[in-house]
Amino acid sequence: MWYENLEDETVQKADVGLEKETSKINPEAVAKIKSDAETAFPTAGDPTKAFEDDDEEASGDAASPDEIATLKSVIKELDGKASQNYNRYLRALAEMENYKKRMARERTELLRYAGEDLLREILPVVDNLERTLAHINETVETGKVMEGVSLIHKQFLQALEKSGVVRIEEAPCAFNPEIHQALQKVETKGVPDDTVVEILQKGYFLNGKVVRPAMVKVAKHP
Repeated sequence: MWYENLEDETVQKADVGLEKETSKINPEAVAKIKSDAETAFPTAGDPTKAFEDDDEEASGDAASPDEIATLKSVIKELDGKASQNYNRYLRALAEMENYKKRMARERTELLRYAGEDLLREILPVVDNLERTLAHINETVETGKVMEGVSLIHKQFLQALEKSGVVRIEEAPCAFNPEIHQALQKVETKGVPDDTVVEILQKGYFLNGKVVRPAMVKVAKHP
């Protein structure tokens, strides 16, 4: 058939082309590549030889029964220590959580009852004030009433001082914006400028901190 002749011609042409391409390869280059491959992979020719060395090493490193028993004993001991350490960790974690809860509870109670000491100092003042008010209607001597109120006022200030409260009431003195608040400026020549000449409303410290500045009049030259 005509196509069989065409196939034979195609195969002959392919063989001729392959021979031409193969003839271009340098035999020395092929030999060098083969030598490098054998050096890099000495057991590549026989794949079964690749595992011979590993088998020999494995058989040479096999553990004896005594060594295996020793290893098991060591592993058991380490497991016991690990279990003990883990239990200690859990106990320490629980103790820390309890400590945090206890501290939060104590802090809440401390804030709630922070004014307890001050209240104990003020209650006697309230008692005396109530007694004075109860006897006002029983007497017409205003002098005694004023004396009683003055004593109560003094007692109240003493109670505040025991709690760290100090009044800002010094005048005249230099104006200090950290403890004074100027409400008025008055013209005067008797004192330097920016001098506090009158306390309109007393200020207060609490343990050295200004909780309320004093309202004052400040001098200025005309």
